[in-house]
Amino acid sequence: MTHPIRLLALTAGLSTPSSTRMLTDQLTREAAAALGTDGTEVEVSTVELREYAHDLTDALLTRFPSERLALLIEQVRSADAVIAVTPVFNVGPSGLFKTFVDALDTELWRGKPVLLGATAGTARHSLAIDYAIRPMFGYLKAEIVPTAVFAASADFGADTDGQADEQPLAARVRRAASELATMVRAGLGASGAVAREGADTAPSADGSAAADAARADGDVPADSRASATAGNGGAPRPALDAEFSDFVPMGALLGRG
Repeated sequence: MTHPIRLLALTAGLSTPSSTRMLTDQLTREAAAALGTDGTEVEVSTVELREYAHDLTDALLTRFPSERLALLIEQVRSADAVIAVTPVFNVGPSGLFKTFVDALDTELWRGKPVLLGATAGTARHSLAIDYAIRPMFGYLKAEIVPTAVFAASADFGADTDGQADEQPLAARVRRAASELATMVRAGLGASGAVAREGADTAPSADGSAAADAARADGDVPADSRASATAGNGGAPRPALDAEFSDFVPMGALLGRG
């Protein structure tokens, strides 16, 4: 049975209503339409991060998420794609948005398609996506949609000074949504489906089912597997974690190996 595509939209607007939520809704509608063009079922969930402000602060202080924050974290884990939109404050994402990212395990974002959006009063803040927000998700190893969408007040009709973008907001939203759909169809969002299907996978003795799966699929290089029994009179040594499976000895890097 084919699982529906799970699309999660995260909006970090601080007011109700907010231009951040307006942009989020536009991106969500277009992305759902682009993902469903071939008849695929798309499940859309939109989350207002402002409703989790206290939970996020408590999680940072105690390192334990509340029950409702844990449910949101699971939504991120199981999502096939994420739309993340934040207002820009002081040349960067809002503190609420950054707190949300800080409260989550960085591995949740690895390989997950993420469409970025941002809002601000004027287009002068548009570069914040590229020098503050995109690098953050690059560090988290997310698969970032090439087109990020920035919207100023002028893009929503408040164009009193002729500051609206030359390309209409709707056109930029459609392009970004199309790119997100292409990435998901290419299998970059498969991590969410794998997480759902493998939820009942029994962990290995070291508590890492993922590491066992990686070794079973041959992801660990042959020389790493061979080194597990080298030395100590042939006694087996623990296999390297997947994170260090491509380890190169310093001697080899210096050309002495």
